[in-house]
Amino acid sequence: MHILVVEDEVRLARQIASALTEAGHDPIAVHDGEATLRIAVETPFDLIVLDLGLPRIDGFEVLRRLRAQHVTSRVLILTARGQVADRVTGLQLGADDYLAKPFAMQELVARVRALGRRYPEEPAVLLRVGDLTLELVDHRVCRGARQIELSVRELMLLKVLMREPGRVFTRTELCERVWEHAHEYDTKLVEVFIGRLRKKIGDPPLIHTVRHVGYAIREPL
Repeated sequence: MHILVVEDEVRLARQIASALTEAGHDPIAVHDGEATLRIAVETPFDLIVLDLGLPRIDGFEVLRRLRAQHVTSRVLILTARGQVADRVTGLQLGADDYLAKPFAMQELVARVRALGRRYPEEPAVLLRVGDLTLELVDHRVCRGARQIELSVRELMLLKVLMREPGRVFTRTELCERVWEHAHEYDTKLVEVFIGRLRKKIGDPPLIHTVRHVGYAIREPL
């Protein structure tokens, strides 16, 4: 994959780039948010490895601006911040995964490889499961020709499910990806919002309960 490594610690950036090169990837390293915004908008990358603790423009703001400019590259956040709220904020802003510092280089390479397997094609602008579609740019959701109006939380929850159809998400995973602050969520909320989505999406059902595990979205049999 063509990868942009964004890390203000030059030595660490070089180590990451070297490890990714040895794993068969094509990395480029930059060391501040301004350079990231300029390069990532002009050049398509398969993946951006993004440190949050950047000078002047931090990683959260970089990610926010990239997504606002419709840069769809996958993003792996590197962060020394271990709080749930920080991880959730990154995921809500459009990150695909995160890795807390300090980390083993082998784990970073493994996560990059996993992201490559998860999204083997060009980043999508349209998610589809059966006759259900979700347009990522304008957030338009349709079941066949019928447009579905969703709340912000319902939309976020549906987007998480539709990005990986068939994957079973636990209630805790869905909470961390959809609710911004740890004190705001309760796993029982997931059941409520899943029920709302099912009702709005209609039949045949697409969202399925996997008993004692969680939920998955998949095409009807």
